[in-house]
Amino acid sequence: MHHDIETVIAEVQQLIPEIKVVQMHKTHKADDDGLWWFRLPGVNEDIQIESSSYDCPFIVENSSMANSADAIICRTVEATISAIIAYLQPRRK
Repeated sequence: MHHDIETVIAEVQQLIPEIKVVQMHKTHKADDDGLWWFRLPGVNEDIQIESSSYDCPFIVENSSMANSADAIICRTVEATISAIIAYLQPRRK
């Protein structure tokens, strides 16, 4: 079964080849592993997306946000990719 997260990761990696994507790993059975961080080498800021179903909508947060209340909801794969690229592209070294 194909999930939206697979498309998001593949498209972002194509646009920013040096991107590192890290998925949260469960430490307890009740943990949700539907959280991914998109990071650039040597850059402290990152952006994370979350979806327990691995599909849209994704909750998107980045290092510049004051708290989780500032998170945005991306309802499409395209909007999710755009949010990630818009945040990370200016931070590329």
